[in-house]
Amino acid sequence: MLACYIPKHEGTAETEKKPDIGLDFGIKTTITTSEGEKFDITVQEQKRLKGLQRKLARQVKGSGDWRDTKHRIQREYERLANRRRAKANQVYHDIVTGRSLVVMQDENIKGWHKGLFGKHVQNSALGTLKSKLTSCLSVLVIDRFFPSTRMCPLCGHIHESITLSDRTFACPACGYTEDRDVKAAKTLLLAGKHEIACTLPEQKRTPVERMSDFDSSYEAWKRSVLKPEAPSSSPG
Repeated sequence: MLACYIPKHEGTAETEKKPDIGLDFGIKTTITTSEGEKFDITVQEQKRLKGLQRKLARQVKGSGDWRDTKHRIQREYERLANRRRAKANQVYHDIVTGRSLVVMQDENIKGWHKGLFGKHVQNSALGTLKSKLTSCLSVLVIDRFFPSTRMCPLCGHIHESITLSDRTFACPACGYTEDRDVKAAKTLLLAGKHEIACTLPEQKRTPVERMSDFDSSYEAWKRSVLKPEAPSSSPG
């Protein structure tokens, strides 16, 4: 083991100022940023783990070989958890370092485990990364009811007919077209800057109450976005 000590002035000089960023969590592409960068933080189970599980099923429960195989399976799960944790730490460092504002949505990661792609979500480090991001002071969390996927960041139109199979967002009102995940991340960043429902949902509030708060804040933001700029007064 080698310990290195870096002077403070050298460490701060390497940290450059980065622009604010929005994050969109997904299943196929786990992390997409408003800058168009995509991160894959999935760590698949090794073939060795599956072989040990099949071996354990053939052995007599409670025997010495059975206990030895079970211990090896526990070690494999420990290595798998360490790899996922290391990947989450690396992505967290790449996203947060040098940024004064990071905007993300309060996605229901636990609910994703029960869906069609539940196994894929379980093999990712989304839960660990979300926990680390929410504890960071520079991260702003948007309420999960915010329509980041359906709202156009230019005109504020809500595209109700968009489906999960549509990977490109095309606004029927203004014609804005962009990658669905990148657009969602940009919309979240825009919402964070305008402070629309930018707090974690309180457990005491019902979904109806949270939607009511969101509707009022969203309408106020939409009026401010669509408000025409005042003409510049020329000197007489």
